[in-house]
Amino acid sequence: MKSILIQKRTCRYYSESMFVMVVDAVVLSGINRRTLSPKDFTSEPMSKAVSLTGEGLRIFLRLYEQKKQSKFRYSVLQTQCTFQKAFEIQARLLAIYLMGETEKYPP
Repeated sequence: MKSILIQKRTCRYYSESMFVMVVDAVVLSGINRRTLSPKDFTSEPMSKAVSLTGEGLRIFLRLYEQKKQSKFRYSVLQTQCTFQKAFEIQARLLAIYLMGETEKYPP
């Protein structure tokens, strides 16, 4: 049972880490290209948490949509596909694994 829990946590980590990498890439790219600027962020004085302003969120969502349509080499399929398609494939693979239809989850 412990092995199953570890595997489920691991597969959740892989699907979430892929999403996190894309989001981080979008934010860093936006900052580096000066599409996002310090005025697009706000910070909470007490907790030091940083978030996007309304305008910053609109910019981020536009950049994120563009990134989802870009292609990369997807190791699971050994082919090129868009990030959006890869997210969909990862979700389907995770669902198949969680329903017990396969014993291994390919990261």
